[in-house]
Amino acid sequence: MDLYYHSGDQHFIRIGSPEDTVRRYVVLNERLRNVPRQELLDTAGYLYQQEGRGGGSASEFTTGYINNTAKTKTWIGRYSWLMLPSSLRTLTGPKVIPSGVDPLRAIASTQTWYGEYSIPSDVYVVPQGTDLAAYGVVNRLDEKSSVFLKHGFIVVNFNIETIQDGRLDRPHLQYIHAPLMNQWRLEGFAGSYRDPYGYNFLLKDGDTLFYHADLSSRGDFTSQVPH
Repeated sequence: MDLYYHSGDQHFIRIGSPEDTVRRYVVLNERLRNVPRQELLDTAGYLYQQEGRGGGSASEFTTGYINNTAKTKTWIGRYSWLMLPSSLRTLTGPKVIPSGVDPLRAIASTQTWYGEYSIPSDVYVVPQGTDLAAYGVVNRLDEKSSVFLKHGFIVVNFNIETIQDGRLDRPHLQYIHAPLMNQWRLEGFAGSYRDPYGYNFLLKDGDTLFYHADLSSRGDFTSQVPH
């Protein structure tokens, strides 16, 4: 499927096209993200030791990290791709370790990476490859045009890769096409799902999010005036 959305005075922008330029941002230490404070403290302590004191104390560095660095907006990509930089990770490794083990390496051995994803609140779906511009030449093109699919689900599939040295063309690690192990299967990914209504869905590795094609997130909230 191809997905289209509106942005400002631009209409029917295809996700993944050159016109798809909306930038997505994440703030690590955002209230509704609920990152545990201890994770932030441990990460700040690690960074203080690794990056140097810079003339300040550990307490000053930690305060600056939690109140400033971790509250800075970080660009993570667009609707068709995401890239989570190290500034959006926390370090959650063990603190009780055998003697002789480097405590910094131990705390960095387990990490939590924070990101978010959503499709546009109003999205318009057509079969993949549909020439929407050509359709609009001979047909009325608006949000209610019959060319748009209204029934079923939009399935978002994630292909997770890790990148080193900025080499986007040569992933260091990835989930599906690993030479020795498919990580989705290793973590128990199921190839099918049966919903409460008895419908069966066959899933591909990485199928993660399902959106109703005929609904919008704008309908999640309504306003009412009491009388």
